[in-house]
Amino acid sequence: MAVHLLGIGGIGMAALAGLLKARGFRVSGSEAAPPYSPAREVLSSLGLEPLIGFDPENLSRLRPQAVVVGNAIRAENPEARAAKEAGLPLYSLPSALEEWILPGKRSLVVAGTHGKTTTTALLAWALEILKTDPTFLVGGILRDRGLNFRWGEGPFVVLEGDEYDSAFFDKTPKFWHYHPEAAILTSVEYDHADIYPEVEDLFAAFERFVSLIPPEGLLVFCADDPGARRVAEKSSARLIPYGRSPGSLYRLKDLEFSPQGTRMRIRTPEGEEELLLPLLGEHNALNALAVLALLRELGFSSGAVSRALSTFPGVSRRQEVLYRGQVLVVDDFAHHPTAVRVTLSALRQAFSPRRVLLCFEPRTNTSKRRVFFHSYAESLSLADRVWIKQPPGLARIPPEERMDLPALGQEIFRRGVPAEVVEEIPAERLASEATPGDLVVFMSSASFGSVYTRLIRGLRDRGL
Repeated sequence: MAVHLLGIGGIGMAALAGLLKARGFRVSGSEAAPPYSPAREVLSSLGLEPLIGFDPENLSRLRPQAVVVGNAIRAENPEARAAKEAGLPLYSLPSALEEWILPGKRSLVVAGTHGKTTTTALLAWALEILKTDPTFLVGGILRDRGLNFRWGEGPFVVLEGDEYDSAFFDKTPKFWHYHPEAAILTSVEYDHADIYPEVEDLFAAFERFVSLIPPEGLLVFCADDPGARRVAEKSSARLIPYGRSPGSLYRLKDLEFSPQGTRMRIRTPEGEEELLLPLLGEHNALNALAVLALLRELGFSSGAVSRALSTFPGVSRRQEVLYRGQVLVVDDFAHHPTAVRVTLSALRQAFSPRRVLLCFEPRTNTSKRRVFFHSYAESLSLADRVWIKQPPGLARIPPEERMDLPALGQEIFRRGVPAEVVEEIPAERLASEATPGDLVVFMSSASFGSVYTRLIRGLRDRGL
């Protein structure tokens, strides 16, 4: 079957292209501009060269039998219009997975406001190490292979369950398409203010998702999170609580942090055990505990799962160490104020830096809005110095909704932390001002590009 992907340069669409190719489909795709890393490398590994520019002639020449439309594509896109006029079936990414990847598989879905990507990757990795030959699609790149997908002939498919909408013609949350047999719910907190005007709209989306799990299925949920507890009550599936809370069936008891990772002691229905996780922070210990709970409830031994988790290679841009010298440089995807807070806390606990120098870009549709002004001020003030990068598209947010970045910088400064709003992160200045024992942290939902290499070059030139 021939399938054409509009917006193939998105990391999820690139992974879908890989899954479809593995299934024997003939795959092509278009993009507005040459894809950025890491999608560029994923497509290159597949031997796929995107057509640059959206042109109806692409469809005439390639003659696809179906078109998948990424959620960044708008209704006025010329190829999307041409496909619709030609009567070609239009799929969103999640409906394409539903149609061509999920049939015959046991669907395991990871959902939640925080920790989806890491938890999905942990689950996929454990199932692979356990030799189940899983299929998976993750929102981040696994460091051991430079890819975020795998097609397997085994029974399980693991999917990151995104609550964002699917396509311009499919305004349902992505995870409603995934037919979960079992799911992990890490947390539910207000996010995506651009498509969920009120917090109750977001909760309704999650409640519908958990209602899709059949009564004989499983919902593993974080008992520490009020939103997750509330949503879990709407599920008819068997409920498996995990967390630090006394009522948790799988309970996190003790933690020890080091630069090598997190040593965690847990209680399961089999008794107490210890696990060394090569990730930092209590939030990641809880993510790993959720995976262990789900897999043990599916019949795997907790010992085998623990051994698998202890070898996890990590996900790119999740607490990823870019440079380790007298100064440490870390890149992270955190952008929601809660994620900023827990990640900074985890890095401090693990590395005990002299200072934390934070470069933050509020790039998501929610972070560009003032709804989390005070939460960002509180979270960003956990650093010792802050640079806030002006994100693209801020002026498109209505003024009454827009985040006031200068005011945010002033509020952080009022809390005793020097803060600057900048058009670009001053890499050379940052390198010249860093001192031994400092930790430089980058946080954004996008890459900072050449800033990393310029900073690291400057640190090396100074012998740091």
